Amino acid sequence: MAWRHYGVVTRWQLLDLGLSEDAVDYRVAVGRLRVLHPGVYAVGHERLAPEGRWLAAVYAGGPDAALSHRSAARLWNILPWDGRIEVTTPLNRRTRDDIHFVRSL
Repeated sequence: MAWRHYGVVTRWQLLDLGLSEDAVDYRVAVGRLRVLHPGVYAVGHERLAPEGRWLAAVYAGGPDAALSHRSAARLWNILPWDGRIEVTTPLNRRTRDDIHFVRSL
């Protein structure tokens, strides 16, 4: 699964695969999972391609979140990426240093 998702998984995905909460926490503690955002992990290391960073940001945005604005334009090779990740979500999310959340219904 992590390979198909650019090296990124979420806690709920791991739980759906049958891992227990303790098993996930153990993998975080020993470094097999690296925390990128709350409940979002890189598998094995944090050196992710831009697609992995974008997907992790979308996962951090919650259900129905989507990559948007300049980040989406970069995904489609329309614009160069400036390093900022923009995610649109129907939920109120606080913008972080690395992710700019935009709320839209």
